[in-house]
Amino acid sequence: MVNSFNKYLKDNKNTSDSLTIKQEDIIRLTKKTRFTNEIVEKALEGIIIPFPNFSSFKMESQEDWDTLSDKYGDSYQLYIHSLRFVNELLVMFEITEDINYLNKAKEYIDSWIEFSTNNDGSNMVWYDHPTAQRIQVIIFYLYLAQNKLEVDEKLFINILKYHSKFLADSTNYRRNNHGLMMDRSLMILGNILNNTEIFNIGYYRSIDTFWHSYSYTGLHLENSPEYHNMVTNMYIELQKYLSRSGKTYGKTIVSYLNQATRLKNVFTKPNKIIPSIGDSGHGSVKVNKEYRNFVDYAAGLSIIQKEDNEYFLTFISGYSSITHKHFDDLSFNLFYKGKDFLVDPGKYSYSKHPYRNYVKSYKGHSGVFINNENYEISDENRLNKHVYTEHHFENEKYILIKGRNSSYSEGDISRTIIFIKAEQVTIILDEVIAFEKISVLHNFNLHHKVEPIKMNDSSYKLVSGNVSLVLTQHDGDSFTKVVGDKNTKPYKAINSVVFNEVIETTQLKNTEDIEGNQRVFKLFSIHSEKHSPILNLDKENCILNVSISSNTYIINI
Repeated sequence: MVNSFNKYLKDNKNTSDSLTIKQEDIIRLTKKTRFTNEIVEKALEGIIIPFPNFSSFKMESQEDWDTLSDKYGDSYQLYIHSLRFVNELLVMFEITEDINYLNKAKEYIDSWIEFSTNNDGSNMVWYDHPTAQRIQVIIFYLYLAQNKLEVDEKLFINILKYHSKFLADSTNYRRNNHGLMMDRSLMILGNILNNTEIFNIGYYRSIDTFWHSYSYTGLHLENSPEYHNMVTNMYIELQKYLSRSGKTYGKTIVSYLNQATRLKNVFTKPNKIIPSIGDSGHGSVKVNKEYRNFVDYAAGLSIIQKEDNEYFLTFISGYSSITHKHFDDLSFNLFYKGKDFLVDPGKYSYSKHPYRNYVKSYKGHSGVFINNENYEISDENRLNKHVYTEHHFENEKYILIKGRNSSYSEGDISRTIIFIKAEQVTIILDEVIAFEKISVLHNFNLHHKVEPIKMNDSSYKLVSGNVSLVLTQHDGDSFTKVVGDKNTKPYKAINSVVFNEVIETTQLKNTEDIEGNQRVFKLFSIHSEKHSPILNLDKENCILNVSISSNTYIINI
């Protein structure tokens, strides 16, 4: 098999083009962080840390560029071939002007070129994300090396051109955050190579990807608050880059970006931690917290919140992209008085590890599911709406949000979340229509610091430190308590709060068998001990009567 990179460099080695890189051509891949010193010190010794907190390996020969890790899966090779650790060396050189950092960066880049021209390597050598990131590192290096190191200009011009060829190829492109990374690099390459065609591919494609990737509210559609922040920041950085050369994304996109930036004030928890929805971690962000309710039908994300007692609930029902999507529809998270009570299990990693499969699956989410299996997720949901937010309603007394999952062939499920504002009572109404005999699971995944204390068969007190809530099942059925087990397959009740690590937690489950052609309702509530609700559902007329102390609420479902 011919190495196309090697062939391209040989076929074009006599190029007559010249290369000039200016300050305004640079978008730095990373800035100095608390991890930079360790990564750089190790790199000077020939020890590679591909990404912060990843395990390291010794780079002793060309073959070491193919170093694999079962623990991190493809992510390990992805970050190796992104040359992220080289970027850390360049950042330190820019800060200190210590030539040793630049020389070491040159050594690694030269080594990567030799490896990639003589070996096919893993599938991460030429893949969207690492290719887009790597060329930014190489451009940053070439900028810093001007008048300081001897550089084979013709070789690097062809390296830049080959990368632009790969990045411009539509067969390598997906309209997601990886695609935007590719477009960003193409715009930079187009300017450096003085090639308008290359620039325009990145520019116009990134506009198309923007409209594909954001909803009418300005929320990014990749099912993850963390990726919303990351992609929005990328677009903002690109708008700044464009403006340096008198270009722009235009007033409409800039307006949406401003709106997208403000949304993090809404979807971040009161403790300023990102909720672990989809492939989000548990990072903290600087926000001016806004306590307003939010519903986005395209993204399938709803947020109910109240500043009193720091009440914060997220509800997932629907999606417009399968990127970073988990089997989490009709699930919810609940934060109260500074404590997490019900949570998503996190992302663990991007590997194929069984832990990753677990946290993505229905098993780790506080939702309602049929026959103990994942439902089908598809990009077509953007159009066919098999899973969707059906409607919402809010007045001064309560807010109601209803979602539906019609992805199962055996039955149809809907879940309605109701929040009574004055008493801060959360009501969950699940409706299941069985097309055939099915088993239905109502799952409640607790934060690992929450201790569930049984009050009776149908109620548990959920205790976190000095804060508590009561979870009640209102139809007389009982809960099953599941204690976490991360060592024995099938795994039970595990959350991932740190990348590539899991912790055991506890789940409360309610299960029921339903015969075919039946319609069944199930009511739960979450409340303080002070405000225990009495619920009466008129199934025929779909009216819920709620009594809390001396207050009565009549709610059309």
